[in-house]
Amino acid sequence: MLTLRANKNMKEIIVKIPKRMLNENEHTVVHLEPGREDFVYISTKRYVTDYESATIREEMMKGYVEMSQINLKIATECLHVEFEAQHTVERLVSGG
Repeated sequence: MLTLRANKNMKEIIVKIPKRMLNENEHTVVHLEPGREDFVYISTKRYVTDYESATIREEMMKGYVEMSQINLKIATECLHVEFEAQHTVERLVSGG
């Protein structure tokens, strides 16, 4: 959650970050002692990157599941052609 308050001379931004995200990036705070202002940027960038990776992985798994029935149908319909090709190759190789 992001809250923005402004007056004439100052803007205040309150960022609420999930505990899980803070725990995962706790080492960032320790290592960035002089540059703690980058903590929110680095943490959110990592979170978004991880989220995008997980989302892409889930979408791909969903796609493979959805396509599995179509692929099975195509493979089943073409099975006789595979057997015919195998028989032809065996016949040509054996000279018969």
